Amino acid sequence: MEDKFLGCIYGLAIGDALGYPNEFIKLDQILQKNQGKGTIDFEWSTHPPGSYTDDTQMSLAIANALLQSDIAQYSIDEIMSHVASEFVKWYKDKENCRAPGRTCLSSCACLAKGMHWRDSGDRSAKGCGTAMRTAPIGLVFHKDLNKLLEVAYSSSICTHYTETAASAGIGTSYLVSLAVNNVNHNKWIENICSLKQVNDEFRNKIQQVKSVLDYKNHFEALQILGEGWVGHEAVALALYCVLKNPLDYKATVLMGANTDGDSDSIACIAGAISGAYNGINKIPSKWVEEVEDSDLLRKTALALYQKTKTF
Repeated sequence: MEDKFLGCIYGLAIGDALGYPNEFIKLDQILQKNQGKGTIDFEWSTHPPGSYTDDTQMSLAIANALLQSDIAQYSIDEIMSHVASEFVKWYKDKENCRAPGRTCLSSCACLAKGMHWRDSGDRSAKGCGTAMRTAPIGLVFHKDLNKLLEVAYSSSICTHYTETAASAGIGTSYLVSLAVNNVNHNKWIENICSLKQVNDEFRNKIQQVKSVLDYKNHFEALQILGEGWVGHEAVALALYCVLKNPLDYKATVLMGANTDGDSDSIACIAGAISGAYNGINKIPSKWVEEVEDSDLLRKTALALYQKTKTF
């Protein structure tokens, strides 16, 4: 279980870092690198190789909020007060310069002005800013589905107050919990589509993953699923990458990183799920050592693991 927690936190940060240089680059340009292979390792973007983006920053913000909360007594208002506080810290941090999403910025600005978290979210936003950050919730609440659903939903609507975006936030955390609990990956689509808490737009996109899994050309399959700028597409694309390479973390995140659209978020979500499923030992040690803030990632994962053992 400890290896799975480490795998998830390192997994999301490494996937994020691999996809970072490709976020606003079209696939044909990406594939010009490394003799047609595209991205195969950490690269320079606006930051040094191995640097992660706002996706990991906000995932760590949620992790920190959970670590500060009394999980055993469980109060959604207490947890969300810590989430809001951590989001405001992120919003004001000078390192918040990794292409953060506009909806996250505007909603966190509202939180910084004292607006309640139930009122701060954008009522029209469907972006993937929810899905990219909820993996730690799936770790901490992998034994309690009802709490997972409530925390994932609440932490989503404080920035993106739409059912599709909230469904995407639930989707990432739930898939991480399935991975942690060793639920067979062949059942994941059925499991997630059976949730009453996700809406039809999200459910239909996840079901579409099943229809393209047998495509011989994975680039064609990914193109059908979308570009990941919106939450339901980002989760579907990440899930596709995992299901095509269920026991291969490296292949999963490189597939996610070499995509049109929101490459860092796709690879981040895929990395979280694959890392939780396969564990830290299946992630290349070079990436574990070279990813930004490697020691912090380890400490965070282990602290979440210890927190979970107390309830």
